[in-house]
Amino acid sequence: MKFLMMCRARKLDPFEGDSFFIGFDTKDGPRFSLITAHQAFLKRAELNPEYDGMESGVIVIRDNAAIELEGDFHLDSDTLVGGWCRVYFKNRSKPMFKRVKLTTFNKGTQLWASNPSGMITKCAEADALRSSFPTLLGGLYLKEELPTENEAPRISTPMFKSDKAIEAPKVEPEVVDVNAMNLEHLQAMVERDGVDVKVLIELLQVSGLAGDGITGLSELAPDDVIKIIDNWDVLMEQIKKANG
Repeated sequence: MKFLMMCRARKLDPFEGDSFFIGFDTKDGPRFSLITAHQAFLKRAELNPEYDGMESGVIVIRDNAAIELEGDFHLDSDTLVGGWCRVYFKNRSKPMFKRVKLTTFNKGTQLWASNPSGMITKCAEADALRSSFPTLLGGLYLKEELPTENEAPRISTPMFKSDKAIEAPKVEPEVVDVNAMNLEHLQAMVERDGVDVKVLIELLQVSGLAGDGITGLSELAPDDVIKIIDNWDVLMEQIKKANG
């Protein structure tokens, strides 16, 4: 549930592959992270009116010189050392340029061993796009960018040496109040954007997203709260226009 609420707050659609949840064991217990898909970075950049395309590739050592190659193809005789990306804008004179080192991100996994040039290019693109559009992509990271030093292998040997089966204790499932979480999320959005609740309620009543007689957010129907969250950007534009 927390993962879905984080996706909603960051406008990521996990059902379309924009993000996913991974878990791993550490010495302090299991940990979970929200991972953003590479396609989500590209989709958000494409929708930004300032975006004017990008170039990316790898950095290799050839004949004792560092060379930037476009794309992830390079000769077998080259030594791969990093990746680069250049993001262009329609209304800026200079592009955003980023270079990343292979040793910083290479985790030694099978995927990195089989396709290091493609992986480091993706990391360079994510870094450049995140720096280019911090409002849209700030705080979002690819799986390839996250550190793994805290990961530990799962326990592969029995914890109890006994022929008797040990019955696990029964744990009652935690009841999650989805309506309360949605209302809390809406209240956080109101505080974040500095919106006057009275002005918002009046706009909701005019827009048909709230019934007459409503004086506070806690009086909103659960379905209305969801509609307001989904249409928040439109409501903010209307409030800005009303304030002149």
